[in-house]
Amino acid sequence: MKILIVTEVYRPGVGGIQTAVDTLIEGLIAQGDEVTVITGSPKGLFCRTYQEIDTTNGATVIRLPAVRSFVNKENNRLTLFPNYIVRNYFYQHHPDIIHLLIPSTWLHASVLRQAKRYHIPIIATGHAIALNFEMNMKYKRLARWIGQRAEKYTVRQLNRTNFVTAPTQTALDYVSGITVPTLPISNGVDISIGKPEGENIRLKIIEQFGLDSKKKTIIYVGRLDGEKRVDLLINAMYALDRRDTQLVIAGKGLEMESLKLQVVQLGLDDSCIFTGYVTDSEKRVLLQQADIFAIASPAELQCIAALEAMSCKTPVVVADQVALPELLNGGRNGFSFCYPSSQDLAAKINILLDDDKLRQKMSRNAQQWVVHYHSKERTINQYRTIYRRLINDVVNQKP
Repeated sequence: MKILIVTEVYRPGVGGIQTAVDTLIEGLIAQGDEVTVITGSPKGLFCRTYQEIDTTNGATVIRLPAVRSFVNKENNRLTLFPNYIVRNYFYQHHPDIIHLLIPSTWLHASVLRQAKRYHIPIIATGHAIALNFEMNMKYKRLARWIGQRAEKYTVRQLNRTNFVTAPTQTALDYVSGITVPTLPISNGVDISIGKPEGENIRLKIIEQFGLDSKKKTIIYVGRLDGEKRVDLLINAMYALDRRDTQLVIAGKGLEMESLKLQVVQLGLDDSCIFTGYVTDSEKRVLLQQADIFAIASPAELQCIAALEAMSCKTPVVVADQVALPELLNGGRNGFSFCYPSSQDLAAKINILLDDDKLRQKMSRNAQQWVVHYHSKERTINQYRTIYRRLINDVVNQKP
């Protein structure tokens, strides 16, 4: 199949959406599909459109002039005036199917018009909600106003497609007004992340980041942006007041400096470790070394890092917000805490730290659940099945 993926969130940005895109593209190419990505250029608005091969996932990437998004300047771009370039692309190329990610920009609207013109089926996947935008903007009232209107616009765009997916059922239920068929499809993870690294590599990475192997480890992996509420994890660490525990914060983002200042002000210098951006090998070792994965974000539609942690037999403590409780599988994989209470977060972490048998039981449950329901292979098979069905529907409708 010839598949066109359209997204404003793409490398050099980092985060869960980029990971989900890579997982999808790598899986499709491994099945023999031809994948092209249309996205914005990190070179700015006044660059020429150019094409490149993404050495990470193997896709052909077409970069259009774009500006940094006002929502998340580090990761998101906004393609301006894409109509002419998009129209020319479809004049020369005819993909079998189009996959839109978070269809809420001018680029997506332009592609939708051409798809209708050439009778190409469209599937869309939602990876964000208005709350994500609100929590990353300084002026909350303005952000809420923009977010509400953006959500209504996105629903209109979704209803122009043939099929809509999201990582969880909660994510689909969160947005009202969708009239086309829907299905929750996990972002999927590479379950081989649970296989141990070599002992020499493991020890080298532990030493590299200054982890104390004698202490119990709580870990967060992800962007350090406002919506992630890493500040609550640090407050919970202060409330724990345990010398036998360390908090590892793996990732980078706009909030890193303010979070480091918070750690200093609370006197947690010896128990909080900031790793910065981590490679896949480093992430594997850190997740396997951890006793608990914790995330306090109130705006997650799934959380790939949590799925990866569970693949490594690491139970989770998550906020009781949006889709995060789905990760718990009825309380078998970890606990939820009452957001935004750092005291309750600390209490739930304490239960797991003090009960080795419970933690080990949840570790086994978590890994088995992810292997069965959230492998990248299962995700790719689900998407390819929908692709083929939508393509066949269009073929059968032609006179």
